[in-house]
Amino acid sequence: MTPAPGDELELAIERLAAGGDGVGHSDGLAVFVPRAAPGDRLRVRVTESQRRFARAEVAAVLEPGPARREAPCPYYGRCGGCSWLHLRESAQLEARVGIARAALERIAHRADLPEIEVVASPRALGYRARARVAHAGGRVGFRARGSRELVDVERCAVLDPATQEALARLRAATVEGEGESEIRGIEGAIELAGRRLEVAPGAFFQANAALWERWVELVLELCGEGERAVELYCGIGFYTAGLARRFARVVALEGGREAAACAARNSAAEVVCAPAEVWAPRELAPLAPQLVLLNPPRVGCHIKVSEALARSGARRLVYVSCEPATLARDLARIGRRFRIARLVLIDALPQTHHVELVAALEAD
Repeated sequence: MTPAPGDELELAIERLAAGGDGVGHSDGLAVFVPRAAPGDRLRVRVTESQRRFARAEVAAVLEPGPARREAPCPYYGRCGGCSWLHLRESAQLEARVGIARAALERIAHRADLPEIEVVASPRALGYRARARVAHAGGRVGFRARGSRELVDVERCAVLDPATQEALARLRAATVEGEGESEIRGIEGAIELAGRRLEVAPGAFFQANAALWERWVELVLELCGEGERAVELYCGIGFYTAGLARRFARVVALEGGREAAACAARNSAAEVVCAPAEVWAPRELAPLAPQLVLLNPPRVGCHIKVSEALARSGARRLVYVSCEPATLARDLARIGRRFRIARLVLIDALPQTHHVELVAALEAD
């Protein structure tokens, strides 16, 4: 029988799924459980029941799996900022690799994948250079998992020292009303490969500052060198300055006006401010790029961008992804003209279920 909300089950957790939940089976039905660990034997309480799956919460840990640990944060379980603090870092990394491979095999239908290389984070805690916090009624912190409830947080385990200081300043200030804001441990610029990159207020940059140098080095290595390159979704120019030193001509595209202005000041590339789905179908193929580097948001590429990439004539694509499922979907749309030459997982957000993956594709 299909369990109903409120029913309790005993469950053995088999693995971690995309989204971070543990997965077990009850009479053949997949049950997804937040804050579960592989190897756990749990008593769980069903919170949602569908024909093909159910969701549940941990009622009791009957027998902990080898990956489970005591979370190094007093707010864990209430605060929704981290999803895997209860897991040893080795188990987190193993799960990320499995999630990435499963998405590419299942969605992109790529069975001939290369081994997934791993770039580890130098720090598992105290690494974040930016975070979005909520404030209301004099309290400052993070939203609870799956709700708008605010969890008042005095000290966050994953913030780097400068960003923790920014949190302390915000808590000490009188914050009017209710809302959200971003705290950053940098002021207007980041140091990268001996260069200062200007960062506009609100512009995106990778949160794990300890990985910036290695991250850029890796992506540029995968891009290689040549005559013509195009970069889509270039942001403030995190990779653009280095790319412009490797290619004779670089055209970099960014849809956000402030970020595009930063990219123009941060690099020698030809920076165009336009939506990728408008620009790429008309302009990409005529440029005849040897390389296209792209770093789209979590939702991935617009289908018009994927189609333009397939027609671009490029010999190499380097795709920097923060969501394996949308990377896999985009690769399926781009088609089989490109084989996956290398896959590198960057362990950029320890203690969370997020997966950062860089795919280097070469035309057959």
